[in-house]
Amino acid sequence: MKSIRNIGEIAGAYNALLVDLWGCVHDGTRLYPDALPCLKMLHKLRKPVVFISNAPRRAAKAAVVLTALGVDSSLYKGVVTSGEAAFSILSVPGAIPSLSEKEMPGVYYFIGPERDADVLAGLSYVRTHRVQEADFLVNAGFGTDEQSTEDFQGLLQQAAKRRLPMACLNPDKEVVKITGERYPCAGVIAEAYEAMGGEVMYIGKPYPEIYARALDLLGAPARSHVLAIGDGLHTDVLGARNAGIASVLITGGLLGHLLHKSDEEILYWLAQADVQPDYVISALRW
Repeated sequence: MKSIRNIGEIAGAYNALLVDLWGCVHDGTRLYPDALPCLKMLHKLRKPVVFISNAPRRAAKAAVVLTALGVDSSLYKGVVTSGEAAFSILSVPGAIPSLSEKEMPGVYYFIGPERDADVLAGLSYVRTHRVQEADFLVNAGFGTDEQSTEDFQGLLQQAAKRRLPMACLNPDKEVVKITGERYPCAGVIAEAYEAMGGEVMYIGKPYPEIYARALDLLGAPARSHVLAIGDGLHTDVLGARNAGIASVLITGGLLGHLLHKSDEEILYWLAQADVQPDYVISALRW
């Protein structure tokens, strides 16, 4: 584990990169200041980038946000989101075991903001607004920033009583804005459901399917030549390690409390964690 000041210090050792979006490139509404120049330099050096995100929406929608924020599509090879991975996984018959003996289409109850409710559009499933009619739950997170897990207790208890499986389209438990504001994610709802005895299928980082899709977009390079960059220890770093990929942990996102600590303090803190990155940096910068 090594502390670095910029990606340029290590870029020469890698041929391609998997880069997280929220907490590294943007916070949903604003770009991090050094991210775009870094992406431009990687493009100039012909180091292909695939963005890999736990966003619970289709990749095309994530790309629209990038364009709106000024990240041109020429700067990256593609986007892989947990929503895109979910669409692919759930398109396969038998993906939801409880539906294996049921005549399709399966019926799901959607948890999340309406802007992400179209994530399964085009598949042979039917959405219901009554959990009593559902065969499974699709969890994309909280509908508003004001909601908490308490708002879902009754619904989750009904679903758990009926033994409905849940597809969690964002394993993250929290995201952080540039301002430092923190908001809970779908992973918190999934955790609460598991505590009730509910069965959860997690889709996204750190699970392998999303990495397989991202590496395919890069042309299946040798994994020793790929570098993953993200701000989540148990999503980005753990997922990269499980995939056999080197990782850079950004401390300016979820781990913003480390920003004002010395390199020695940061490395000591990380050494106590159950997973360690190969490199540590405060922000995505060249």
